[in-house]
Amino acid sequence: MVESRGQALQRRRAVYRRRRAWAAVIAVVLLALLVFGLYAGLKTWGLLPSGQDAEESEAAELSGSNSDDDLASPAGSSAAAAEPEPEPTPEPEPEPERASDPSWDPDSIHVLVNRQNPFEPVDYAPTDLVVPDVPHYGPEAAMSLRQEPAAALEELIATGRQEGMALGLVSGYRSFDYQFQIYWARHAEVGTEATDLYMSRPGYSEHQTGLAADVISIENPDCMLGECFADTPEGQWVAENAHRFGFIIRYLEDMEHITGYPYEPWHLRYVGVETATEVFELGLTLEKYWEQPAAPDYDDAEPASP
Repeated sequence: MVESRGQALQRRRAVYRRRRAWAAVIAVVLLALLVFGLYAGLKTWGLLPSGQDAEESEAAELSGSNSDDDLASPAGSSAAAAEPEPEPTPEPEPEPERASDPSWDPDSIHVLVNRQNPFEPVDYAPTDLVVPDVPHYGPEAAMSLRQEPAAALEELIATGRQEGMALGLVSGYRSFDYQFQIYWARHAEVGTEATDLYMSRPGYSEHQTGLAADVISIENPDCMLGECFADTPEGQWVAENAHRFGFIIRYLEDMEHITGYPYEPWHLRYVGVETATEVFELGLTLEKYWEQPAAPDYDDAEPASP
């Protein structure tokens, strides 16, 4: 059959369209291959970041953006405030204060007198001495005390009497001159070491303060002064109750290396009720309680000659 002119023209147009379509497909494929090859080459040469690096970079940018926003926005402030704050470190509790501190003023009831702390002036004498209303068993020259400890001793002995204790005073205030006389009289008999064992040198005696009192058990005359006083009912009562009246046993047992003196259960020292109670409850010497150096010895091995 002979093809008409119109049919031939249509056929040629169809062939032309098919060729154009294929050409377009081939062009797209070639372009894709070209792009893929270029991308692979740039990535191989390190000119493009990897996918992970790109993601991390993007995340960092977003994070930075968010941080800036947080600083400027209330929402960011709320998020920061919501984070728990660290617990503050607790401050250590302060050490409890003691009832008193040592004094070097001879008029103070807390004056510290020992072998390393003599009186200043050496011949100090209290101005408020009185004779307490208690049984006396010693020389009149040594029967006075300062007003405050005198009243306290009266109360101590009266309370003891109510509880069946018979106590008396054998020595209170001793002046510098009085201590000088008895010290050197004893020294002439037994020498320095034996005298210093129980008797203070002039200017170093607690009795010169007017705050010290030597007491005895009246119903035990065989134990006037000595460690045996601790074994009497009165001695045991004094040991347990003296602090209630402001007194302590000044020279405790086995404390010679601190105080310089053997155990003297009869030697009471007035320091006030609060201090006496703390010293008693702690079982300390005044030196330890007041955190002062031990004073077992004098600076001079021998006393100055009279």
